[in-house]
Amino acid sequence: MSPAEDGLRRALVEGGVALLPTDTVYGLAAWLDSLPGVAALYELKGRPRERPSQVLLYSRPLLDEALGYLEPPTRRAAAALLPGPATCLVPDPQRRYVAAAGAEAGSVGLRAPRVDGPLARLDLPLVATSANLPGGPDPAAVADVPEALRAGCAAVVDAGRLAGTASAVVDLRAVAGGGPARLLREGPDPAALARALAEAGCTLARGHDDPGEAPA
Repeated sequence: MSPAEDGLRRALVEGGVALLPTDTVYGLAAWLDSLPGVAALYELKGRPRERPSQVLLYSRPLLDEALGYLEPPTRRAAAALLPGPATCLVPDPQRRYVAAAGAEAGSVGLRAPRVDGPLARLDLPLVATSANLPGGPDPAAVADVPEALRAGCAAVVDAGRLAGTASAVVDLRAVAGGGPARLLREGPDPAALARALAEAGCTLARGHDDPGEAPA
């Protein structure tokens, strides 16, 4: 593990908030299993605690663990989109990700960005939200993140300028019962989402739920 990797991991384990890149935009994140860290994340963002956040998974083993909790049809649909620029709303039957659920325990928004390098080895599941003030623009670069948020972060990973379009949000919670996936936010390439889901035997419909704020 490099000094930079060790510093990031230590900051998260000690309850700090990190400013991290995804494959689309920058997000704020805390270790899922650190109650002080999750509380600090919500306080820094000014996000009401009843609002759900995403669970950000950088490493393949963490994604495989999350997918393993799902019914086979849901697992196939999520695996068709992740890793990639999508946030998948799925059941959380084990309540493993309840720290990110807000007032909506029983569901989780899984986000597994397509990354390489040290971040792909980060073995901590994270609670995450977009690195902007509520209602603000999605940050494509560290310099786009408001100074008040950057100042509150214990670690910053700068990957340069990113694509800048926040992830798609796809609700897969009805898939296990034979229902369609629902597109709640288009993201960078909704046509690619539809093709990937079709190959997994799942149709994609338009949805109207509030997807909340995603980190990417």
